Amino acid sequence: MTTTSFSAFIKKAKDFITKHANTFCIAALLLFGYLFLFLNLGSYRLIDIDETRYINIARAMFFNGNFVTPELNFEAFLEKPPLFYWLTALSYKLFNNVDEFASRFPVALTALAIVFGTYFFGKKALGSKIYGLVAAMILLSCIWFGLFSHIAIMDIGFTAFVTASIYCAVITLFNVKEENKKYLWYLSYLFMGLGVLQKGLIGVILPVMVIVLTFIALNRWKELIKPVNIIPGLIIFLLVSLPWHILAYKANGAVFIEDYFVKHHFARFLNSSLGLGRKQPFLFFIPILAAGLLPWTFSFISAVIRGIKSLIKDFKATKSFRQIVSNDTNDRKLLIFATIYAVSILLFFSISSTKLPTYILPLFPALALITGYYWWGYIVDNKFQKGIKISTIVSAVFFILLGIAGALALVILTGESLTFAKSADSFRMLMSSWLIVISLITLLCLISKNRSLLFIANVILMLGVSIITSCKILSYTTTFGQTELEAFAGKAQMVSGSKLVTLGFGKKYSVLNNSKNKVYFITKADNKGYNSLKTAVEEAKKEGVPVYLIIRKDRKYAPDIMKGFTMLEDGIKYELYMK
Repeated sequence: MTTTSFSAFIKKAKDFITKHANTFCIAALLLFGYLFLFLNLGSYRLIDIDETRYINIARAMFFNGNFVTPELNFEAFLEKPPLFYWLTALSYKLFNNVDEFASRFPVALTALAIVFGTYFFGKKALGSKIYGLVAAMILLSCIWFGLFSHIAIMDIGFTAFVTASIYCAVITLFNVKEENKKYLWYLSYLFMGLGVLQKGLIGVILPVMVIVLTFIALNRWKELIKPVNIIPGLIIFLLVSLPWHILAYKANGAVFIEDYFVKHHFARFLNSSLGLGRKQPFLFFIPILAAGLLPWTFSFISAVIRGIKSLIKDFKATKSFRQIVSNDTNDRKLLIFATIYAVSILLFFSISSTKLPTYILPLFPALALITGYYWWGYIVDNKFQKGIKISTIVSAVFFILLGIAGALALVILTGESLTFAKSADSFRMLMSSWLIVISLITLLCLISKNRSLLFIANVILMLGVSIITSCKILSYTTTFGQTELEAFAGKAQMVSGSKLVTLGFGKKYSVLNNSKNKVYFITKADNKGYNSLKTAVEEAKKEGVPVYLIIRKDRKYAPDIMKGFTMLEDGIKYELYMK
């Protein structure tokens, strides 16, 4: 093929892709969505604590057919509403299996839905398929978003419903036909209701907060109270969210109000000591965001710095923030919305007394929209060159140093030479090598001024990290005693009607994976704990069944409490006894 014919082929290919751009964008998201979210999804066991807890609830619901009251360890579990369990049970029905893949499938699917929602929102808001694709790919490749899309907990699904509700309402501010706006509002209320069914009242608080602040900031607040939007919307919201709450109250009475509303809604937010006891400082989420947004952290910081400088410049020229906000371009509206979206949710969870690292997952679509705008300007119009160049160099150096540090740490810990053949953990060495090689490639892309390839290289960097993580690292987390617990619990459950007690450590719900009977969790080896163990022993004696006891090896126990127990298994972290 001559140079001329090759150039003609490339031109035809570009013209064909341009003509069918939407199809190619969707195909790219499907391909990368599969690789990031579904590949190796069932290759590692359920992980303590939250994943084993929620999946055991879903399995119990699937087998006992009680879809109103979630049950954990044969007791009502009223901390959370049931939509997560319903979706997981539906997955079990779909795949005719209750394995790890079926357990995690709804989480990965809802994560993919957020990615596509971000694509369609960005495409519609700015009229650019490329912007929608860039923002969606940034979200898909964020390390925090990808990590929790592989773990069967509620936060990704909750993020999906909150994001969908916000997108449906806010997109009406852009190029949407007037007669279609009411239907988008109805969808927004629908997703609010689903958010409540996924994680409680926070499912309506977050979207309402973001939507109201955005419409007020853009001086479009009257649209919030249009009867044609709000009356049918509220009816839809109540029809979705209210029936289960009524049924759960009828089934459980005042206990439902106390556990569900008082303890796990209000006490958790206002005073962590009354809820989970997980109080953290106000700035707790900042380092999590910095790490979780990788590899786009430095690009985002650059975008924020540029945005602040631009805001100061505009303010000096106009002397009015209202005039700045009232500049009614789609670009400015989108950036104002995304900023309100990110800042309001960050402040909300920072103010909350109880803080967990997964709480800020609903923030990531907003961060992807902001960072995506920055990269979109660079790729399409060659804007923001200085910021992208500096952030790319800093990011590449960071990952190269991280890779070198990982490789050296492995050599020091194992005493092996720096080769795959002799490495004690080839996966960790592969991770280090991947970080170094792809980071060097990003620098080459920067030097060659290939803007699209530079963006793709960052995505490929995180794709490798995602695959390696799902292949090995997530599985590695279950080796810190969880394997022993599951094996010990399996042996205890082999005897029909036997009682299993765990003493002196936190509730590890992996012991329920093989459970046919209630497990007695006694978390403290004190007088109260010993009395609880004696009660379990007395009950077993009356029923004529054995008692199995799992204890931590590194703890001390009163000699009289161990009297009569015979050791069956001596593990690395735990021991199994029988009486």
